[in-house]
Amino acid sequence: MTNKFQTYVDSIQSKSKLKLLLVPILVTILIIILNQLLIIPFIFIFNDGFSNLVSEAISLFLAIFLMTKISKISTEQLGFSKDNIVTSYLKGAFFGTLQVLSVFLIIFCLNAIEVYYVANIPILIFIKILIFFVFQGLFEEILFRGYLMPMFTKVIGIKFTIILLSFLFTCIHLLNPNLSIIGLTNVFLAGVTFSLIYYYTGNLWLVGAMHTLWNFILGFVVGSYVSGIPTIYSIFFSVPIEGKDLISGGEFGFEASIVETMLELGVSLFAIYLIKKEKKGENYE
Repeated sequence: MTNKFQTYVDSIQSKSKLKLLLVPILVTILIIILNQLLIIPFIFIFNDGFSNLVSEAISLFLAIFLMTKISKISTEQLGFSKDNIVTSYLKGAFFGTLQVLSVFLIIFCLNAIEVYYVANIPILIFIKILIFFVFQGLFEEILFRGYLMPMFTKVIGIKFTIILLSFLFTCIHLLNPNLSIIGLTNVFLAGVTFSLIYYYTGNLWLVGAMHTLWNFILGFVVGSYVSGIPTIYSIFFSVPIEGKDLISGGEFGFEASIVETMLELGVSLFAIYLIKKEKKGENYE
């Protein structure tokens, strides 16, 4: 399956290091700035919570437009495979759900959180938030995995690319509230995990869905902080128990939990095992 990602790398025509490193970085910075600016006019247009959703959707399509036109690549080279789109997205949604619920249940069983059923989220808001995270998950994944990853791999190789992009992925979370060392570490490890899965599958629908369901369920189903940001609406609320921040993640949320650290390491090691197994099989052929 790594052959799919490798085709993205091999199909990049440019051999200029400047075009493969500096230009994608500048394009990505421009897209991130536009993403932040786009929300401003929509706040005045929509006063019912649609502003974030609309700006995120436009940001995704604008990102695809700029990437394909400036770097002269196709949407398929960005990981948007035309084959089995629904199946790929559902697989990613399943794995993302399994991941976050596993962390939640382990933390709950270790008595590090108190869980309250509140169900204070209206169905329309619930749907709007879910759609927002569909766009948000794909938006972040297209930046770091779909666009930058094959470009950088063409120049510095896959190993250094994964480390560098995971570092950059961590940097965009540096201003998040209630950040801790473990939280920072886990964000880096999440970047590694997503990168390894994308390297193995070459499928942005899958990693985008994983990212979406992680954030959505974390904040609006089990009611944890999402990267330090509290949520107002949820089905349940998970309240950290004092003195057990190492397990619960404290006010940064489950993403600063040692349980999450173990899970990310486990998933990453399993992905590395699958990659090595595949490459070993190719060598025998």
